[in-house]
Order: sequence, then C-alpha cells, then structure tokens
Amino acid sequence: MSTRDDVLIPVDALPAALAAGAQLLDVRWTLGEQPGSGFGRYLQGHLPGARFLDLEAVLTGPTTDPTRGRHPLPDADQLGAGLGALGVDPSRPVVVYDEPGGFAAGRAWWVLRWAGLDVRVLDGGLRAWVASGRGLETDEPDAAPGRPLLLTTGHLPTLDADEVAAFDGVLIDVRGPARYRGEVEPIDPKAGHIPGAVNRPVTGFWDADGLLPPPDALADLLALPAGRPVAVYCGSGVSAAQVVLALASLGVDAALYPASWSGWSSDPGRPVATGAE
Repeated sequence: MSTRDDVLIPVDALPAALAAGAQLLDVRWTLGEQPGSGFGRYLQGHLPGARFLDLEAVLTGPTTDPTRGRHPLPDADQLGAGLGALGVDPSRPVVVYDEPGGFAAGRAWWVLRWAGLDVRVLDGGLRAWVASGRGLETDEPDAAPGRPLLLTTGHLPTLDADEVAAFDGVLIDVRGPARYRGEVEPIDPKAGHIPGAVNRPVTGFWDADGLLPPPDALADLLALPAGRPVAVYCGSGVSAAQVVLALASLGVDAALYPASWSGWSSDPGRPVATGAE
C-alpha cells in the first residue's frame, strides 16, 4: 500500500534526492498538440539535469488496434529501449515532472512503476520549481545512451475490456462531465460511458498550480465506499493514471483500464451508457 510520500516529492526535497542519485525526467505533453511541442518547451527551459522522455514514442505502444485505445501501453522491449537511450539506470530512483494540466507525469509514473522502477512525481511540476525561485537551463545534459533495459511489466494492476465488463467494484470515469454523460464526444467513436461507471473528473484532483490537495479533500472528492476494489479509465489511459496516482497517495491500489473509452467505444460489441450517474 502506497502513501503520499511514496508517489510524490515536493520541490524543496528534490535537490537532496538528486544529490543522492535520483534521475530527473521531463515528460511535458498535452493532448492534441503538434508532435514535438513538449520537446520544444523542454529546450526553452527545463529543470537542471533533466532529460526529455517522449510520451508518444516511449510510453505509448503501436496504435494499430483501435480496441487497445489511442495510447496503448508499450511492451517491455519498446520501453526498455526508450529508457536505455536516455541513459536511465533502473537501479536508481526516478523523478518525473510536467506542467499543470498535462497529466503526462502521471502516465510516466504509472508506466515506469508498472515496469518495476522506483518513481515519484514532482508535486506541482515545473511551475512549482519556478515559483520556488529556482532556475531553469536550456542545454541538454550530457548523458551517454545506455543499452536497452531488461524490464518486466505487470507490477501494477490492469484490466482488459472483458474484466471491466465483469468488474464488481467501483469503476471511475475521470473525463469531463459532458463527455461522461454523452452530450459531446470530440475524439472517440461514440459518446457516453461504460455502464456502471461513476464520474470523478481528473481536474478536481489537482489544483490550478498542479499540486495534489490534502488527503481529506481528496477523500471527499472520491466519496468511495470502503472495502470495494477500484478501477479507473479516461479517454485513452493518460489522465486516468493521474487519478491512480492520487488514489495511491491515499493508500488505495486502483487498477487501470489502459484502453479506456477510446478502446471501449471502438468495439461495436461493447454497450454504452449515457446520462448522469
């Protein structure tokens, strides 16, 4: 069972962690932006020593099967090659960060933990670092690419579509209320939600500065019945990982449905619900 300190690191604690050997990865990405935009922002200014981790190239697998979703999980070989090219040492802890509202750090935290690495997210990300009065750099750090990492996946729980259909716990849809109710659907094949899911929008779990609220506030947002298993999905498996992280900070080990709504709605055999809970 995780705690808040297991999944997050505050800005003031980061310098000591880096001095002790932690590795820093910048994972800036925003849904719908032009490819390379996150790396462009990285080059304009990033935390000292950070290397850029590409969500689409390293943390996302092939998108050939629509039922696996818009951001399917990478396999161990792809992930190991991408992390090895950055010179990541799997024996040392990793800290990931992004910008408020991007949710990419949550995806990186989840995927790397799923592959067995020791990872935490910088609470508040780049904005919190700058707000603390600390500087940025524009040079890419000198890091010799290493060999592909030999990873095993499955260290965090996942559900496939059949398991979601049979799930008897609390299934959380973290998309916006209008998409959940089926009033709009700007991206995926159908509008609506998975039958039985409850709506807890991801935007409620993080404040405007990208900081995780206190535990009591999180628990009030979730309003979950005690003792029942929890699973989470979103549009494509990115922002859902952010809520899995928030749940982990409360000691709740939630499963992720990686294909999420993009995968479910691409399968004509899957039922769709609309309206409020």
